[in-house]
Amino acid sequence: MSEVKKSERTDFLMISGRTKSREVMLIDTATADKLIEASDMVEVLKLLGEHGYDVGGLAGDEKNLAARLIEKDRAETAELISQAGKGMFDCFLYPHDYHNLKVALKNELLPEPLELFVHGGSIPVEELREAVKNRELGPLTPSMQVGVQEALEAYSKTGNSQLIDLTLDRYCFRDMTASAKQVGNDFLEGYVRTKVDVANVKALLRMRKMGKSPEFAAQVFFDGGNVPAERYAEAYTASEEELPGLLVGVAALLQKALAELNGGGGMSAFELYCDDHLMAYVRKVKYVQYGAEVPMAYLLAKETEYIVISMILAGRQTGLSAAQIKERLRALYV
Repeated sequence: MSEVKKSERTDFLMISGRTKSREVMLIDTATADKLIEASDMVEVLKLLGEHGYDVGGLAGDEKNLAARLIEKDRAETAELISQAGKGMFDCFLYPHDYHNLKVALKNELLPEPLELFVHGGSIPVEELREAVKNRELGPLTPSMQVGVQEALEAYSKTGNSQLIDLTLDRYCFRDMTASAKQVGNDFLEGYVRTKVDVANVKALLRMRKMGKSPEFAAQVFFDGGNVPAERYAEAYTASEEELPGLLVGVAALLQKALAELNGGGGMSAFELYCDDHLMAYVRKVKYVQYGAEVPMAYLLAKETEYIVISMILAGRQTGLSAAQIKERLRALYV
């Protein structure tokens, strides 16, 4: 992790201005609806081009269309945010690094390699891939190094590739938490706690729905949120009525998530609500004019935008109706 000094709001005047000027290019709900309802892919590409995506040379029928559109934009966004100072927002880049670590390990260990690396992390993809391949982990953060070693050990003992994901997710949250504390920004630290809360509530209700054993479920909870990981494990077998009282720090989130899960929308509605809960936190700083919160919120808005674009394109390609696509979409920043 790069050394970062504690920040002041005035340190971000320039980067705040640059990101605020780009907010007008963010895709809003009305534009998302147009993308869904467009008569053909020519119109879809035209709309995306108007919002800053490089659509040159694309016909709209490419299998990797979403990846080609998003990867370049993600790299450009990361480059913009890096202007705030080296290491300042590594917190938001670590999930891409850890995703790439998972891919690198699975490419090595599993019979069918996956070419699913993403750009826009704190470590260039090729550098990270070579570090894992050669077991020369110096370019990685200390948490990444330990996480890779533990993931390899877990897989060698069990042959269960899911433990690679769980192990690296745990260390990802540790890196994010440490990075947020180093920057010393309340919004950033609160975002990481909220992200951990959402991950834990998702895991809790998903594992219960799937009938997983308490022993297995205990492995999927993470520290760094408003409720310690062990509390989720202790509450795992409690009734739904008892859960909010046992997990007070996430009671409101949990009650609404349970309502969605038990409603007509089931798992899809529950997952959607959890993601929208995280975006609601980000939206709290929508009208802040300068400070670290501005580039942070922009970066998070772009990541949600990428998810929405991917879902729209996938839905169109698989023949889903406009209504079916819309009910699956996450809330956007604008």
